[in-house]
Amino acid sequence: MRFVSALTVWASCAVLGALTACSNPAQAQGAPLGESVTTATANTGSTYYALYADLRRCPSPLCGGWFVDELNRPATQCHDGSTADQCYTPELDWSRSGLSDAQQSQLLDAAHTGATSGQVVAIARGTFAHGNSTPQPELGRFVISEAWAEVGSGAATGTFVEVHDNGLRCFAAPCRNLTEVTLDTPQVTDIAAVDFTPAGLTDSQVETCTTAMYGPDGLIVAGDRYTVQANGSTAPGRTATAAYLRLSSTPQ
Repeated sequence: MRFVSALTVWASCAVLGALTACSNPAQAQGAPLGESVTTATANTGSTYYALYADLRRCPSPLCGGWFVDELNRPATQCHDGSTADQCYTPELDWSRSGLSDAQQSQLLDAAHTGATSGQVVAIARGTFAHGNSTPQPELGRFVISEAWAEVGSGAATGTFVEVHDNGLRCFAAPCRNLTEVTLDTPQVTDIAAVDFTPAGLTDSQVETCTTAMYGPDGLIVAGDRYTVQANGSTAPGRTATAAYLRLSSTPQ
């Protein structure tokens, strides 16, 4: 069943019959199991946003562009310094993304799906900039540096985090061999597992997500904190209501 597949994320670092787990150099043993344990400061030079196509019918460039919604925030700061639930941009600037035309189309298709479903399907990391190539440059543009698309069709709820392998290997579970960075915050937490069951992914999709999580790009998931219990010990884990793979021009 899928929960068993999720547990193998942390169980793979265990050696059967061992009695103790190895320590984590990034986090003192006995740290509290709260929502987040700050062990480092995340890079906040650019911001992660949900990206949606603008489906309104009115003359361009006032319509037909894109809406961005900052993740893990109640409001989004727009190009002109104002704040709103979502900010409109008539133009996407791909110059810093390194994405091929096909990958750009994949992100835009996901943004259209998100606009029609009301779900977070496309995620873009980037910044607002002044000016654009339309007749109304005062509307600004959005410069994309990273692009992520959802795996499957889960409804994202909870906190958005990026999860990657931190290199820790243990003698017994639970092993905090994954590090999660809460997007657009300085919160960094070492965790022992990601449970993909709430996302409703197939076994193949779980395998794809797990491979990405242990690869150079990591994996973005939305979900909640839960407690992993094994061998008489506990450690923080993260449920995944939705998972996102990075669109990268670098072959994996």
